[in-house]
Amino acid sequence: MKQIKFDITRADVCKRIFATTACTARAREAMGTPPAITERMLATADDSAILYPLIEESVNEVYGDIARHHPGSTVDFVEEEHGGHYAFDIKVPANYPDGNERKLEHCIASYIAGRALQEWYTNAKPDEAAITAARIQNETTTLQALLTQRVKPTRQEEKL
Repeated sequence: MKQIKFDITRADVCKRIFATTACTARAREAMGTPPAITERMLATADDSAILYPLIEESVNEVYGDIARHHPGSTVDFVEEEHGGHYAFDIKVPANYPDGNERKLEHCIASYIAGRALQEWYTNAKPDEAAITAARIQNETTTLQALLTQRVKPTRQEEKL
């Protein structure tokens, strides 16, 4: 068994959400959406109290996928002075490909931010939630592929 350990900070997930909502609001405003509607789409630091439970729910969902494929893996929330982070400890088989750790970490972080963003849009602008759901489906497919990847064993011939 190998272990993959990494941390995802709640602040980084929030930054992803803030950036995405800002870009989406600007794009919608450029397309002629009234400012009153685009203002509702924006997530800001003032909305952190709303976002934190959505992020927690997303972490729980992704942990379910991880645990299904890799029993014994854990995700813990570590409270810190300026927020906190989620400590992932994923136990993978010995034949898990080397070099996939960063891809897996990035995919999980993207999934968490995207899923929380989808829930945000469900309340703020439901038509955007459907668009975000399609993106989340792509992340889910990538995550499933990364979690199930293995290095195919090769037969070694005995030398005489």
